Amino acid sequence: MGSVIGTGIYIRPASIAQLVGTPSAIMLVWIAAGLLSLAGTLTYSELAARIPRSGGEYAYLRETLGEVPAFLYGWMRLTVGIGTIAGLAVAVTVFLADFVPLGGDWWRPVVPWPNHPFTIGLGPKQLIAVLIIFGLAIINISGVGKAGRFQSWVTTIKVIGLLGLIIAVWIFGHARAPVVTGFDGAAPVARGTLAYGGAMLAAMTAFNGWANVAMAGGEVQEPKRNLPWALVLGICLVAVLYVAANLAFLHVLSMNEILSANSTAHRNASSVASRAAIAALGHCVGIVLPLLFMVSTLGTLHCNLLAVPRVFFAMARDRLLPSLFGRVARTTRTPIVAISALAVTGAVLAVLGSYDQLTNRAVFGNLAFFALNAFGLLRWRSRVPSEDERVRGTAATWIPILFHF
Repeated sequence: MGSVIGTGIYIRPASIAQLVGTPSAIMLVWIAAGLLSLAGTLTYSELAARIPRSGGEYAYLRETLGEVPAFLYGWMRLTVGIGTIAGLAVAVTVFLADFVPLGGDWWRPVVPWPNHPFTIGLGPKQLIAVLIIFGLAIINISGVGKAGRFQSWVTTIKVIGLLGLIIAVWIFGHARAPVVTGFDGAAPVARGTLAYGGAMLAAMTAFNGWANVAMAGGEVQEPKRNLPWALVLGICLVAVLYVAANLAFLHVLSMNEILSANSTAHRNASSVASRAAIAALGHCVGIVLPLLFMVSTLGTLHCNLLAVPRVFFAMARDRLLPSLFGRVARTTRTPIVAISALAVTGAVLAVLGSYDQLTNRAVFGNLAFFALNAFGLLRWRSRVPSEDERVRGTAATWIPILFHF
């Protein structure tokens, strides 16, 4: 739950609303994303029970499909996948701007690019995002014990904060009209199959992070029992919270207010969650809640910086990355080079993109390898049958097939 609950639930409802346009369609997208994530955790539960090793998906792909898919997964994590870390750092600045005005960009250089030159904004938001990434990287480098205590602290705060927001909105909020008639100022509402596909992609980014649990499989006591329980129970609780949160947002905000909230189309607007908090509790109380949202985002960002370097560490030990990535600090025994490389790359991307752009690209890469892991499990079953394969029945077959496609 600490790895999953972060930023998406507080920001993503705006971009999903812009794609599908109606409250019923919004809820359908979130429920479908929750069921798909549950199919993924059930698939990974079996992989975790069969292959309880550190490295998570890298270890699974190496065992089931060989070195090439495993290497490609690690390369994705080192390039496109770092968009998750960069996007979370950008999201922290979004919530901070809800609480303290940060001002505009100091400098906006235009970068020449064939046919599509683009502008880079350099200002306080970008500086804060970079400092946050480096600060959390230092915590991870300083020792697993300190990193673990920090993660436990922020996870407790984020779960309490989300529950508190949901309860407060339902108790103190007044229902708003869901109509968009006469709407002015937001991005146009999309329609069609592609729009629903984009909305599902956006919702999946909010559920993204559960696979990080498997990366520490070799360091968990009784992984064959504890990892499946952590994956399945955790994602079920998250899905319930997400559906409840979206019902609360739709209860207290009009569709116009949701459509015009913070997204790629409205980078300087306040988040959906902040608007809901202010609508339910008033400006004086609601303005404090972005601090809780910011802590929640910090926790997810920290969890990624804690888990993902283990992939690079495992790859270096298998000689699929330079041995430098397998180097650990002498005193803290943490993978200092892997953590540092992740932080530097994430900081660069945080300067270049928005939250939606960065996380959309990252989750697309993750989904591709989710499907590949599901295929690997199905293929490996035929080669290495489990003792209890007959007991599992047809559900053990159609769940990874569903998740794969």
